[in-house]
Amino acid sequence: MKYLAIFITAVILMSSGLAKARTVKLELLWETESVLQTIESVLVDKSRGVMYTSNMNNGGGRGNAFMSKVGMDGKIIELRWVEGLNGPKGMGIVGGNLFVADGNELVKIDIASGTIVEKTLIEGNPGLNDVTVGADGSVYVSGYNSNVIYKVKDGVVESIFSGERGENFNGLFWEKDRILLLTSTSSQLKAIDWATSRVTILAENLGHGDGIVYIGNGDYITSDWRGRIFYVPAKGEPVTLLDTREEGFNAADIDFVMETNTLYVPTFSKNTLRAYKVVIE
Repeated sequence: MKYLAIFITAVILMSSGLAKARTVKLELLWETESVLQTIESVLVDKSRGVMYTSNMNNGGGRGNAFMSKVGMDGKIIELRWVEGLNGPKGMGIVGGNLFVADGNELVKIDIASGTIVEKTLIEGNPGLNDVTVGADGSVYVSGYNSNVIYKVKDGVVESIFSGERGENFNGLFWEKDRILLLTSTSSQLKAIDWATSRVTILAENLGHGDGIVYIGNGDYITSDWRGRIFYVPAKGEPVTLLDTREEGFNAADIDFVMETNTLYVPTFSKNTLRAYKVVIE
């Protein structure tokens, strides 16, 4: 395990009254052993006190990818927890089930037994990417190739939003009044209003956009798959918190625990999961 503190500081000017400096920095807490295989996404399961990671296994072909179970301390609990997947990416939890975007299928896994119980095929080679879950248990999944957001409920698939060709839909984040979308090629963070379908661009120039997490006070953190982490404040421009591109570390589909202010970052081809303390002063 590595315990290296990295302090990368971003100064955000607040817009209320006199401008006050707000400092945000990341401190590296730990890094797993490099036994995960092309780790694309991480999801914290708070109710069970564990994390799940999707391992694309170097694109090893149909049926060779797998899911891992990792402790909150970074220790691998079960490396090949669920096997037989094709190219797992984003995840979401509904009750006792884990939903995983896997190629062109949304895979439903029974968490208690670690078995695949259902697969929902989405036609048209969408290249499913990220997953987010609504309050009613609906599962939303992005199509990287199709540039469509799909809603899946009780096995029924509905296309709820379509974008421009070449945007490459990636990160999703469900909120009560809107859904957030992060694109990889057009590098934008967008908000799509549930009531009106109106699209608002919240931020641009976010690299090869991958994951979105909310960190409170109207602020978000997003990841750039190529190796950057951005702080996206409610007001103001995005600021780079971390850049590991020269080291060869990617920053794939992230997750965040607000109670401990901990950010979890999959390093993709480096085969590790990193945990960072998010310090906001």
